[in-house]
Amino acid sequence: MQVIIMSLRKFKRNRRKKLKMADPAAGEHFFVRGVQLAEQGDNVQAEACLRKAVKNDAGHGYAWNSLGNILHSRGNLQEALACYRKCCEVLPHTAVCFFNYGTSLYEAGAWDEAEESLVKAVLLQPDYVEAYVALGSVRRLVGDTNGAVNALQQALSMQPECAEAHRILGLALKDRGDIVAGLKCFRKSIEYFPDDALSHYLITRYKKYTSADDPDIGVFNSLLNKAGLSHENAYLLHFGLGKIYDDLALYKKAFQHYQLANQLKRNTLGVGWVTTGIELDRYTRVFIKSLFKRFIPQHDEMSSELPVFVVGMPRSGTTLVEQICATHSQIYGRGELNKIFKLTNELPVLCGGKGDYPENLVTISPSCIRSLAEKYLLELKRGLPEGISRIVDKTPANFKELGFIAILFPGARIVHCVRDPLDTCLSNYFQSFEEGNECSYDLETLSLYYRKYSAIMHYWEAVLPNKFHTVEYESLVSNPEKEIKELVEFLGLSWEKSCLSFHKTKRNVQSSSDWQVRQALYNKSVARWKNYEPYIGKLIEGLESTGRLL
Repeated sequence: MQVIIMSLRKFKRNRRKKLKMADPAAGEHFFVRGVQLAEQGDNVQAEACLRKAVKNDAGHGYAWNSLGNILHSRGNLQEALACYRKCCEVLPHTAVCFFNYGTSLYEAGAWDEAEESLVKAVLLQPDYVEAYVALGSVRRLVGDTNGAVNALQQALSMQPECAEAHRILGLALKDRGDIVAGLKCFRKSIEYFPDDALSHYLITRYKKYTSADDPDIGVFNSLLNKAGLSHENAYLLHFGLGKIYDDLALYKKAFQHYQLANQLKRNTLGVGWVTTGIELDRYTRVFIKSLFKRFIPQHDEMSSELPVFVVGMPRSGTTLVEQICATHSQIYGRGELNKIFKLTNELPVLCGGKGDYPENLVTISPSCIRSLAEKYLLELKRGLPEGISRIVDKTPANFKELGFIAILFPGARIVHCVRDPLDTCLSNYFQSFEEGNECSYDLETLSLYYRKYSAIMHYWEAVLPNKFHTVEYESLVSNPEKEIKELVEFLGLSWEKSCLSFHKTKRNVQSSSDWQVRQALYNKSVARWKNYEPYIGKLIEGLESTGRLL
């Protein structure tokens, strides 16, 4: 009996050893077990099994794909991307691999690579509706509105009831200024998916409400009372009701809904997530005049006057200023690029340097900075029409990185948009942003963010070698011709009267101010905060030190 027991133990040890070896059969065993565990909801053990699967059989594409899915679901996006990339290498003719890789690249902000991967997915599987919808979404973000519309219409030709395709098509159409067609798409999305809170909310953004008996109010309240409503859908509905009641001048009701919306949105961010991201002490230690002298332009790219950076707080008029600029025949508006932020993240890989950004700039060579400037300009010039002398990068949050921008392009012009602090902050508080701007969902945090923004802008204006021009929103709407002429003169270009008709310009606009820039200038948003004065004491108190208050 003892001999038999020992033999069984030896057999089990040998079996375990065999499974640990690089062995396709073992890979398949762990793959099947991993999928079973995932179906049972045990993602931790599923991940462990799938890791063993690809360790034993690196050519098991479906194991790489499943491992990517598990890692993605657990929030490990970068490692999931690596798995999907491997899956595409192993299974180059399998559409789902390229779909998963493309949608994850989209999530990571690598939109060009995402588009490439999704194009491969639809080429491999022409009836892949989800891939066409994702491709349309990516193309919209990279500014290819026509390509987005084509992809989404292709999806709808195969699946007319796809609510998501109707909604994204509506967004693409409104981007290029066709608000009426966009609204029709949002309503079509609701027709197929009545609980689509996002489409309900989007309608409120582009519809002017004039009656307290509008049926949308009843629909929103009915959706809010539904069991199992997610926080995400709830805050969208509350933001929508806030907009409706603001249109109706029922400001107390409006603020109540905006307050609930912001509380719910803030809860979705997670504890400890919200940070201003403005590290003033670090920046003032690093970005000093002697640092800028280290990087005296050694190449035409660094001396270039082509880029114009329009910066400021969100909702301060940056989209409006870009629209005015882009109406000029020699100016091209690129929208919000976020390329500068990506370059700061790539610094350690591309240029080395000791420490983290921005401290690593102290040891980075001028030749590396030159290569970064070339890389940025290459992106900026892509697909550029002829006769363009200035290109606008309208990324409001670039105000944090003006020191880095000054190193890259000391000849670039910087346009700083400012607006009454209370109006600016309140407009942020009333907005559900697609991404970012996490500080906007709490009045105290928002006032802190504004104070830090104001402080760093004062610092940049004192130390940077670049030319600055300030556009005050209130002055722009009260005396547009004077302000716009001064802006064009600052940009070093001759005056064109068409700049006064900026709202007639046909171009893609994706920001939250897309509707406003297609209207003639109006002053109804000036001193709007006074409608809400009884409810914003914390904001007023928090902004008192900015110097432009009241």
